[in-house]
Amino acid sequence: NFNTPFYILNGNGTTTDTITGLMWQKTDGGEMTIENAAIYCDTLTLGGFTDWRLPTAAEAFSILNQQVTNPAVNTSVFTKTTAEYWWTSNKQANDATKIWCTNSGGGIGNHPKAETISAGGTKKFHVRAVRNTHSNTIIAERYVSVGDSSVYDSLNNLVWQVSPMPTTLTWEDALIAAENLYLDGHSDWRLPNIKELRSLNDETLVQPSINKTVFPTVTANKYWSSTTLPNQTTKAWYWSTAFGI
Repeated sequence: NFNTPFYILNGNGTTTDTITGLMWQKTDGGEMTIENAAIYCDTLTLGGFTDWRLPTAAEAFSILNQQVTNPAVNTSVFTKTTAEYWWTSNKQANDATKIWCTNSGGGIGNHPKAETISAGGTKKFHVRAVRNTHSNTIIAERYVSVGDSSVYDSLNNLVWQVSPMPTTLTWEDALIAAENLYLDGHSDWRLPNIKELRSLNDETLVQPSINKTVFPTVTANKYWSSTTLPNQTTKAWYWSTAFGI
């Protein structure tokens, strides 16, 4: 599995993912507006620490578990609450009234700030604070070409096909096409899981939400992952590069 979280319960209201080095608030802080969520994290003292913050979209997505739902998190390390969504620190690139949020069904999307109850809406957007347990590593160059048609992602230690396959495929045919692919001297290609696939998303870009210098032929489309839904076996997770949903 791709960077599967390995959690440690710290016994002080916090949970640490030893893979990412992120420490999380075990029980989310409840429903509130995005503005109050930012203040809540900035002023939070928990576990003896005061450097809490709102997570980025990528960080918030990292703790979701798409093998379960409602909530799609490991409830042995994160307390189950009534949350339908969790705020992140990322605004939509071309619309600051929309915020990237993860949801209890296992997905991530861009939502109007006004949807939460505290802002006059009808949905429960909660806050879960995060903090770093070590300094961030600076990567000088994330993507490096390793062949005429593939690129190495040094952040996640994955090699990607640069240009997507030109035809629309069913999920089953996409699995087969990836398994049968021979590209740049390699035959061990596969369809990525949803966390691997969405790791390519760039929240600062839209239409498509991906680095076009590295992936010039990717358009605003839907791309299959290998991850199926646990409660709807005829459905699989996909990544939409219009915005990154």
